[in-house]
Amino acid sequence: MSFEKLFQQSQGQPIIYEGRELVLIDRIPIAKSQNIRIEFLETNSKWKQGIVLKTKGEFIMDNGSKVPNRPVFWEDTAPKQFDVQVKSKNRELIVYNVWDKGNGSMEHWHNGAAMEISQTAENKRVYHCNDGYPDTDFNDLIFSIEWEND
Repeated sequence: MSFEKLFQQSQGQPIIYEGRELVLIDRIPIAKSQNIRIEFLETNSKWKQGIVLKTKGEFIMDNGSKVPNRPVFWEDTAPKQFDVQVKSKNRELIVYNVWDKGNGSMEHWHNGAAMEISQTAENKRVYHCNDGYPDTDFNDLIFSIEWEND
């Protein structure tokens, strides 16, 4: 299933498909300084899968290195589980999935792309992602983000 036209009609807002709420991006309200833990749970795609984080601010990895805004974490090169400190001026963390078909180009938000998000705890979300291949299995990439409560 290509969700692209449905997201165009909704102007990028969440859509309902077969009783499931689907999104292209997630916006998590966070503190000005927020520690998060990312865990890659599963990948089931012939394409390389990844996630992008974005905020008005910066990201500090658990080894102390700063990374520019909008870092990409690929499931084949990032640790299975890792921590990131988010320093956010606007108190918002944006999350979305990406993929690479093998040509070195990062793709997102088109054709079959969509995410179904479940809030498994007050401070944890699990993302079931569909990449650009038009299907409805939502298991191309499954990852979680957990954060410390204030």
